[in-house]
Amino acid sequence: MKTLAAIVVLFIAALALVMMPSSTVTDDEQFIHINQMVMTFEKTGSMVEITYDLDLFAKTYVFLLGSRNLEPTFEQIFFEFEDVTITNIGQNHAVIMLKNVSRQSGEYYLHDSCELGAEVDLLTFIYPDRSTKQLEHTSRTQNTFYN
Repeated sequence: MKTLAAIVVLFIAALALVMMPSSTVTDDEQFIHINQMVMTFEKTGSMVEITYDLDLFAKTYVFLLGSRNLEPTFEQIFFEFEDVTITNIGQNHAVIMLKNVSRQSGEYYLHDSCELGAEVDLLTFIYPDRSTKQLEHTSRTQNTFYN
């Protein structure tokens, strides 16, 4: 009986892996839904905190193989950024460090708009002076400057 239960669990796991979408995020069938993204700017870099939901198959995949297997998905979301370091991935939260997202011009820093590989329900920018700006339902960052 224990052998049968193990076979059923392995069959379900294999089925979930076969049905799991590729690591590339597409517009028509996303397995990850980004609820909130917070970009905290500091000089030319930014720390990004993401809160997301996964569909059932992705949750199963993460449960069986671990959340680090979502790294390619986050790399695809930040495909337009040059220096991306994923520091923490959980089942519904990730922290990513972006370097050189802005350039210095005198006493100001300029951030050029960048496309994201997925739509974000709420994108919040936090500037060094702690002021904030929010965008709803966006798939790109916005041109901005800060000091």
